[in-house]
Amino acid sequence: MTRIRKVSLTLLIVGLLAIVAAVGAFSSFSQTTSNTSNSFATGSVSIGDNDGGSAALYAAAGQKPGDSVVSCIRVTYTGSLASGVKLYASSGITGGTTFNLKVERGTQTTGSFPGCGDFTPTSTPYDGALTAFPTSYAAGLDGKAGAAAWTTNDVVAYRFTISVNDDSTAGAHTAAVSTGSHDFTWEARNS
Repeated sequence: MTRIRKVSLTLLIVGLLAIVAAVGAFSSFSQTTSNTSNSFATGSVSIGDNDGGSAALYAAAGQKPGDSVVSCIRVTYTGSLASGVKLYASSGITGGTTFNLKVERGTQTTGSFPGCGDFTPTSTPYDGALTAFPTSYAAGLDGKAGAAAWTTNDVVAYRFTISVNDDSTAGAHTAAVSTGSHDFTWEARNS
């Protein structure tokens, strides 16, 4: 080999060794940090009542003007998210102004469904014709006064009084008039 070749080859080898040494020196300086155990979960919206399933608040026949049926129910919120709760009925309520419905909010600690035990009213969100009762969440009655949010383990008792209105129109009721089959729904939505 010629001297120029030897010098070139030596310079090439020294250059490669310098590059390897520089990369090795750079990689020896390192640091990390981490965020461990990350997770993301939803809260819950959960509402129930003390009716033991899906029992009717009332089912009466042969009623006359002045007759009424009174039932109470306690609604409990067990969700983890603060929620608005509304009360509404299914559509299909019939009977015109023959029936009046009064819904009162309050407290109750004794008595089983549908008994009213020690019910104490705190407000009356509805007192009018059954056929005018709200039939959607948007139009529904606030579960608490002032549309206050429900939080975990809130309990509100409701007293329903349905009665037959007096109608002195002669011959107006020659056939039975019915409310039709309807459901009451308490719906919770987180705010």
